[in-house]
Amino acid sequence: MLRISIHAGPLTGISRFNRLDWVEIGYKHLAEEADYKVVLFEVGCGVRDQVVLYKYPRWSASVWDLAARAIAAAFSPDPKNPKEEVQPVDDVSKKVAFADRMSAVIQHIPNSGNAIRQLGAIEIVGDEFERGFYGTTVKEEMMPTLRPAPFFFAPRFLRPSELILRGILQGLTGNSTRLPTRPSLLKIEPEIINDERYALTERIPEPACSGFRRWLLQRKRNPAERPYDARASAVPYELFNEFLKKAV
Repeated sequence: MLRISIHAGPLTGISRFNRLDWVEIGYKHLAEEADYKVVLFEVGCGVRDQVVLYKYPRWSASVWDLAARAIAAAFSPDPKNPKEEVQPVDDVSKKVAFADRMSAVIQHIPNSGNAIRQLGAIEIVGDEFERGFYGTTVKEEMMPTLRPAPFFFAPRFLRPSELILRGILQGLTGNSTRLPTRPSLLKIEPEIINDERYALTERIPEPACSGFRRWLLQRKRNPAERPYDARASAVPYELFNEFLKKAV
């Protein structure tokens, strides 16, 4: 499961005492194109209805892309037919709801054990002189840190998850009002070596490349699985396909 925890204040000060909203993203169906169950908990409002993201291509884009789509779907007016769309903001004439600073982390929560892993973090800072303008910094494992131009967000009522959504989108695309085009399913062409098909790891884009190497290392700890060197540059193509279908 993935969990996005949203907090008041900077990343350096996050704790359970300043947590605002949180989002839980779990598998409904695990496959190359997975179905995800999404639940959003809003501070002061409680839990929103569960929504489902269908046929999302795993390992094909930034984990923040999935997070943004999950939050956007959770805010859909019709939970039974969720849309991957950013909802419009109410026009503001006088009072602007704003935050000085807000942050969030996205973590992988295992089904068993306590090996929680942080996959990324985002910090949003309000402009000191003009309310409604924000700077954002988006971080992710094995990916470059994103520091896009400031964005404008001035609702009448501030929802923490909605502000984080806008910051994610500004980091990913430079446009805080629209989700990017859905990523395509990750495919790489096999390399034929001695009549056998191999996946060349240098051809695998991030974050899938690092995820694949980590998955290979985990297999070595399981005696029932055939081990394979995670540092190898050529890995059996069928193993890469298995990773796309099963790795979590």
